[in-house]
Amino acid sequence: MSDGAKQGLRLWAQEIALSARGIAMLTFGRPEGARSFTNDLSATRRSFITALFAFPIFVLFHYMDWLAGTGPLESTHALILDLLSYPISWAGYALIAVPLLRMLGLEAMWPRFIAAWNWSNLAQYVLLMLTSVPLLLHAPSILSETAALVGYGWALWLEWWTARLVLGLSPSGAALLVLVDVAFSAIVSLITLYPFPGFSLG
Repeated sequence: MSDGAKQGLRLWAQEIALSARGIAMLTFGRPEGARSFTNDLSATRRSFITALFAFPIFVLFHYMDWLAGTGPLESTHALILDLLSYPISWAGYALIAVPLLRMLGLEAMWPRFIAAWNWSNLAQYVLLMLTSVPLLLHAPSILSETAALVGYGWALWLEWWTARLVLGLSPSGAALLVLVDVAFSAIVSLITLYPFPGFSLG
């Protein structure tokens, strides 16, 4: 491996460590964690590695759905569509954020926002996985449902909190970004679960 490649990997590892520390701080309400995210486009591109980190958790959740009989096991096409919802939702929102931030007068801050959003996405998956443990352990329904509710609430709050801090937005402005993200993900999920008549992957 060349010296340049080694240096690049070291830089990437440092960014991952710094960003992981930053999002951990934000997750527990420490605003100084936002300083870990800069407005560097190259760093933002590298931050999409978080999608790979989070993918096993996504597969775990969908495997649980399939075991429960709520996942698309009836055909290979349906299964592929279900898995495709992951990259479509992740990359799609990053693109949708461009006109959203332009509307808010913050288009120049897109790199910083998306880097932080990528890491908050990973943190959200981790939170949802941890708060799903009572369900996996067949805990009483009141416990598993309460844990799930806490997990969803915490995840949504984290995305809102992160957007507020890295963009300097008002509470309503940050809420708009979260609302669009949730709505877009819901639409993608609906389309992959109930594709249009005649739609086929091959």
